[in-house]
Amino acid sequence: MLDNKRIASELKRVAKGLVSSEEVANTEGEYKNFTGTIEWKGSQGKVTRATFELDRYGINWKDGDWDGGTWKHGNWKNGTWKNGIWKGGFWYDGTWENGTWENGFWYGGTWDSGTWEYGTWKRGKWEDGTWEYGIWDDGVWYGGVWYGGVWYGGTWWDGRWYGGIWKDGIWEDGKWENGTWEDGDWADGIWEDGVWKSGIWDDGDWQYGIWENGMWKDGDWQGGKWKRGKDNRGVEHSDSPDNW
Repeated sequence: MLDNKRIASELKRVAKGLVSSEEVANTEGEYKNFTGTIEWKGSQGKVTRATFELDRYGINWKDGDWDGGTWKHGNWKNGTWKNGIWKGGFWYDGTWENGTWENGFWYGGTWDSGTWEYGTWKRGKWEDGTWEYGIWDDGVWYGGVWYGGVWYGGTWWDGRWYGGIWKDGIWEDGKWENGTWEDGDWADGIWEDGVWKSGIWDDGDWQYGIWENGMWKDGDWQGGKWKRGKDNRGVEHSDSPDNW
């Protein structure tokens, strides 16, 4: 009788553990509204209400929440990335809340915060965070810190730029610490140092640096080296704006 009670008790304990154990997606196929852990092709992370497919190439993510762990290969179509490390793959849309992006291609969506180490940004909206290096093709930057890389186009609204190459685009406001400006439209902000090759300066505070060419419309020139440029009437000058 006692043995039967012990057996029944043990069976209840095992059954309870089985019910509460977390589901793991680690076989090829489609998953819908899945909550648990993905372990596939080097990727591992906790997910909630997720729809995705596992195949020989990696994870084809359609929707849901990802929180923690590491993403290594695959395509992200939509959903929310709450945290974790992204090592490579293609991001097409969705919201990135926090985490570290090591490499890959970003084609659209919203970046809220986190660290971008390297990769190619095609388009999308950057709210805040740290950009260490990489290629920015197009999109809207609202705030954060840029340390290096190449900016090809888009609109910069605010933030700090510490270095790198600005090819073209619109700078609305913010602080430029150093780097090379090749072309584009500067609306307002603070320029601390660096090389200005060409473009249109609408207004702002120029503290120091090298001005090679372009149009200066208005602003406060405090110092640096002026090579040549035009005023807002198209008249060319060989001396700096503080001497006009």
